[in-house]
Amino acid sequence: MRASRPVLANESITATRGMVVAQHPLGARAGLEVLAKGGNAVDAAVTTAFAMGVVQPLMNGIGGGGQMIVRLGGGTEGAVDYGMKAPLAASDDMYELLPEPEALGAGTLRFSSRYNWPQVRDNAHLDGHSAIATPGTVAGLSAALARWGTMDLKDAIAPAIELAENGFAIGHHMSLALVSGRDKFLGFPGTTPIFYPNGQPIAVGERLVQADYARTLRLIADGGPDAFYRGEPAQRIAEDAQANGARLSEEDFAAYEAVVYEQVLRTNYRDAEVLAVPGPGAAPTLIEILNILSNFDLRLLGYGSLDSLHVIAEAIKMAAADRFSYLGDCAPDGGPVDVLMDPEYAAKRAAEIGRLAAEAEPGDPWAHAGTAKPAGYPAPAGLGPDGGTTHLTVVDATGGAVSLTQTLHGYSGVVTPGVGAMMNNGMGWFYPGPGTVNSVSPGGRGLHNMVPVLLVRDGALRAALGASGGRRIWTAVVQAIVHYVDFEMALQEAVQTPRIHVETDRILLDGRFGTEIRDALIRMGHDVMTATPRYDSAPFSEPNGISFDGSEYESAVYPVAKPTIALGLDDGDTGEIGTDDTDLLESTGGLMP
Repeated sequence: MRASRPVLANESITATRGMVVAQHPLGARAGLEVLAKGGNAVDAAVTTAFAMGVVQPLMNGIGGGGQMIVRLGGGTEGAVDYGMKAPLAASDDMYELLPEPEALGAGTLRFSSRYNWPQVRDNAHLDGHSAIATPGTVAGLSAALARWGTMDLKDAIAPAIELAENGFAIGHHMSLALVSGRDKFLGFPGTTPIFYPNGQPIAVGERLVQADYARTLRLIADGGPDAFYRGEPAQRIAEDAQANGARLSEEDFAAYEAVVYEQVLRTNYRDAEVLAVPGPGAAPTLIEILNILSNFDLRLLGYGSLDSLHVIAEAIKMAAADRFSYLGDCAPDGGPVDVLMDPEYAAKRAAEIGRLAAEAEPGDPWAHAGTAKPAGYPAPAGLGPDGGTTHLTVVDATGGAVSLTQTLHGYSGVVTPGVGAMMNNGMGWFYPGPGTVNSVSPGGRGLHNMVPVLLVRDGALRAALGASGGRRIWTAVVQAIVHYVDFEMALQEAVQTPRIHVETDRILLDGRFGTEIRDALIRMGHDVMTATPRYDSAPFSEPNGISFDGSEYESAVYPVAKPTIALGLDDGDTGEIGTDDTDLLESTGGLMP
């Protein structure tokens, strides 16, 4: 018997004056209109990000956080980390742990049996008020706009207010999320009236109106970030949290600051320079993987070959073991980050890769640095389950670029009455018990998976790239870079072509590779399971980006699950919708929400 395999692809488009790629057409449209009016990439990215919080309210928004990396047309670089933070009253023993470990497998977004976590009573680190960390989106987007943008915050928020106030017809992706999350959402009185009128989830094609969200956005537009962090929204969220037994307080909001970096992380991969965001994200791990892979001629091995997949898997496994063992807010000085990103350390790790699969062991960064491991270094932690994220990419006419990922982590299920935004469950970024590098710490920043990047060659922008998809983000971005640089694929092909996901043991193999590759990997000692993406199912992360060849931009859209779209602007364009594209951009409740 033979079975057909899906061929998943998206059209790429080109443009000369700018481009926006976002995971909802209405968010992308808001950003493109900014570019059409002369705004720069930061203006358009911030506008798109606020709008995305409204049209994808279960994945991101003002109740969450994120990261962005910026490169202006003149070469100025910077980054903002606006991830969620634990409450100041949080502690590493705040959750009651159960003896049973969390389940492993595709459905749980967990693939590392050696770094598994215990279950938490009532799932309190992921569901409900005790899962909420201090949100950073408003602070981060406002800081980026003030530092590198050219437009007023009020104007950047205006499209999001209009979408929240007037509503939009939802599509299949969001409708399915509401159906699957029904048991969780119906437990919170602020959530039910918005998403479950008459007790039923909003159906495909029906309008989602978020009046309280619009009101909160107006407060921010008029009063700036202080109106959120020191005003009525912070008071309402904190009072609601504490009334339900959580530790989040108004003090947490008042103390929150996004971290603006003038210097970004960077590494050379072949002839490209990869730029990424400092902080507790996945950038150090991505850089370590690329540095390890630099020691192999992947082009000679060939895309999709047994040898190239084996090398990529082993490199990821090694870097993941280092990540889970050494990185986190509880590690002294944040862990040996500089050593893990050192190409010479990576060369030593690369020399450990053999012909057969091996158990992933962490390296010894202190021996490499010639120092002693700090006494009492915390235990390894691993990473928790993760989902509910969006990614967007923007470029402008001057060569400026923004790669931006923002998230709720998943979602707590809580919408505070009168505020209107879904609140994050960012406490799920932390290991839920004491004694590890990534345990809860007061005001701490949990280790997360976001990794927006820029690629530069010969001093000029060549690509902007990132992904949504929780724990599978960094493995996807690594392989998109490998496909683009080593195998010289167009960026569209680089993001849509089959790949793997692995952490420290089991490989998730795209079923489109076929059984021959699967069986060969198993013979090499790999533990392999397969999953095949379809247009309505995304077992892998969903990357998107934009490449630049020196004269025009070209889009890259992962064609699965989320309604991602690229919109381009050429000379003479006004940003008006062409009649051929109206059905893509106007939400009619069809396949494109």
